[in-house]
Amino acid sequence: MDAFASKGQSPADRKRRRKNTQQGKQGTEQAQSEKSLLESEQLFHAVWEASSDAMAISTADGIVQAANPAYYRLYGLSPEEVIGKDFSVIFPSEQREWAMKLYNYVFSSPTSSSKFEDPVIRGDGTERIVEASYSFLMQDGKRIAMLSIVRDITERKKAEENLRGSELKLHLALEAAHMITWEWDIVRNSVQLSSNVEAPLKEFHQRRGATYEALLELVHPEDRAMVNEEVQRALRNEDEMDFKVKYRIMVPDGTILWTMNHGQVLYDEDGGKPVHMIGVSMRIGKRE
Repeated sequence: MDAFASKGQSPADRKRRRKNTQQGKQGTEQAQSEKSLLESEQLFHAVWEASSDAMAISTADGIVQAANPAYYRLYGLSPEEVIGKDFSVIFPSEQREWAMKLYNYVFSSPTSSSKFEDPVIRGDGTERIVEASYSFLMQDGKRIAMLSIVRDITERKKAEENLRGSELKLHLALEAAHMITWEWDIVRNSVQLSSNVEAPLKEFHQRRGATYEALLELVHPEDRAMVNEEVQRALRNEDEMDFKVKYRIMVPDGTILWTMNHGQVLYDEDGGKPVHMIGVSMRIGKRE
């Protein structure tokens, strides 16, 4: 129908019609772009506000332009104490000059590390450990601002320290009792021994491979069939009994060790297929 209507139009009318059509198309595209931009800004704002990580944007001079709620919570400061101030306000007064020098170095250096851990002192005087990373906002190929993301890792560090303490205590207890722990990944047929295993056994373990069959070679020939049968019984879950057996180990240097072994089979989520076997071995005697 437009084709029939255009027959009665002058060249000027047709040109004006094409121009209006193009402008209408451009207007639609602009509206879609503005809508996408608005949605992106709304998404960024939602992430900014809800993030548990502290975030702040600061200029090349270190002046904080924006910070999210998590930032104020982490450092125990108010927006009035942060916005428009040097980023070093989050540091104790005696550290602020050093902090600004570090900031200026990081901002201007093309090779400085973009992630680090450091203790910080909050506004109430309490200490936290944080993991900080940063990236730069660019304009015409130049850095114009820094986005800092700071995560409170205090509890994680405490948990890691407690774990190391527990592992040390376990290691000392195992050493005192002449015990080692072991874990057999049945699916992958991979055996892991605790770090306190005696040197000759560790060397054998490394040389022959960490498999069930390799470790079975260490068992005294007279005990080997019995040990394998007890392991298979445990895997079959006969009588719902755990693995418990005493047998001799032949150390590569010729020493024979009597060991008492306790193990337990772990099954998959369906409870039918054995996937792991864990346990301890205790040395109870030695014969040269």
